[in-house]
Amino acid sequence: MVAIAVLDPGAEVSLAQLNRFGLDTGELSMQWLPEAIVYADKVPKGPTGKVQRVKLAAMLGMPKLSAADAGAAFSFVDGVLTRLAPPATTDAGDGNAADMCAVEAAVGSLLGVDVSGLGAKPLQLDSFTAARLAGSLNKRFGCGVPPKALLRGVAMAAILNLVQTTEAVAAAAYDWEAEAAVPPELAAGMGGVPFGPAVPLGEADALLLTGATGFLGTHLLASLLAADKGPAVVCVVRAASDAAAAGRVSAALRARGVWSDAARSPKLRCLAGDVTLPGFGLSDGVVAASLASVRLVIHNAAAVNHATAYAGLKEANVGSLVRAIRLAHGLEAANRKPVHVAFVSTAGVCGRRACHDAPAPPRIEMAAVDGANGYVQGKWVAERLIENANAAARSAGAPARYSIFRPGAISGHSVTGDCNIGDSLNRYLVGFRLLGLAPPLPDMRVRVDMSPVDWVAGAIGGIATQEAGGAAPRERCETPCFTLDNGASLPYEDLLTELDVPVAPSYEAWLAELQADMGRYGEI
Repeated sequence: MVAIAVLDPGAEVSLAQLNRFGLDTGELSMQWLPEAIVYADKVPKGPTGKVQRVKLAAMLGMPKLSAADAGAAFSFVDGVLTRLAPPATTDAGDGNAADMCAVEAAVGSLLGVDVSGLGAKPLQLDSFTAARLAGSLNKRFGCGVPPKALLRGVAMAAILNLVQTTEAVAAAAYDWEAEAAVPPELAAGMGGVPFGPAVPLGEADALLLTGATGFLGTHLLASLLAADKGPAVVCVVRAASDAAAAGRVSAALRARGVWSDAARSPKLRCLAGDVTLPGFGLSDGVVAASLASVRLVIHNAAAVNHATAYAGLKEANVGSLVRAIRLAHGLEAANRKPVHVAFVSTAGVCGRRACHDAPAPPRIEMAAVDGANGYVQGKWVAERLIENANAAARSAGAPARYSIFRPGAISGHSVTGDCNIGDSLNRYLVGFRLLGLAPPLPDMRVRVDMSPVDWVAGAIGGIATQEAGGAAPRERCETPCFTLDNGASLPYEDLLTELDVPVAPSYEAWLAELQADMGRYGEI
């Protein structure tokens, strides 16, 4: 693919700038990024002014480009095509150019697969792996490969093109504490509601649930509906109407195998809304009619994408939490009773640290937040916002009424086996089972933390309901935080035994078997 540029007098644009503009604006998808640029004095046009591409190609007489030509620039003036510069390379920091061999080595090292000679065979990467690979390439070669460009199938030649033709972009600088600040007008009214004796939630009460159609959310809803004499559940679902919202919820429950008659009982009500809008997109009339008995908001909705920067996830993952707290505060003022907010975060905010002596491992330090991906950054900010909201409430003489739930790796349902097959851990396990072989680890007894989705859902619903009902006094307590990891997780060796997957004698032997078998399934 070659770009043809006709510049105004004094104007300049490089191939790297052109490609970055195309990716950032969405004008160019990754597979259409040009590999070279020709600066022409004019282009042939038809009577209507449309560029005559076939005539242009014949006029240029461009030679066929190879991977080694990526980043080349040419001029075409007075009918003469002249190469302006050799293919652009980037200093890798150790004297190696960003050629195909170097890029293959970098990609193979991160993926744990020898990708040399892969040719046009695309790599199929999930968002988490794409983000890791983009970060590794950008650090190694000083380029600016966007994680999104590595999704949905990308061949090695295209990755090389991205490395050689994208410029490094300085990461946006954030004041993370400022990002987590509670809006002043919201903080000022935290203590305006009288708090009487705590009363457990009952059938006359209701809770509001967001994210009810996702993997965890569907099982969370099923768990809440199954609770005997529990509160009613109001789901806010993105849809054109309440009926369409109910249809989406019902379809999600059926798809996950957890639909029950409770889903069509008065205990469940579905409202068309949107967590990215003020008040979740609910009118004042709907709020007054449908949310008057709400005493708990379980905010589970999130945009889960490890390849998107914080700026692209902020409104969905931080802004929506502010809107949840603001909605709860409005309900408190209107109905004169406290409303608890339970925020579903992620154990990823703790990094790789394990603190077996503490019920809630500490978050990564603020200095390390810059190095996290956008999804973890958003959850980190949201947790701090919850803590700041509780601090504002305590300062106003009110109890802490916002809590944090941190699921770790979530596995399939303990009875039905229903799982999120797109999750990276599940993809690994399925891959081992399909291959019939697993790689050895230095410590075969290391525990693989994963918890059944029904256990995680039951824990969130049960604990959040108890918290909202005042099961534990929180007047003098810091922010309640529950890290939902599995203390009974199996060691890696035992997990493979349960899966009936043998272990290769060495990593090299497993890798050789994987490479030999890749052609059977068409992707890695």
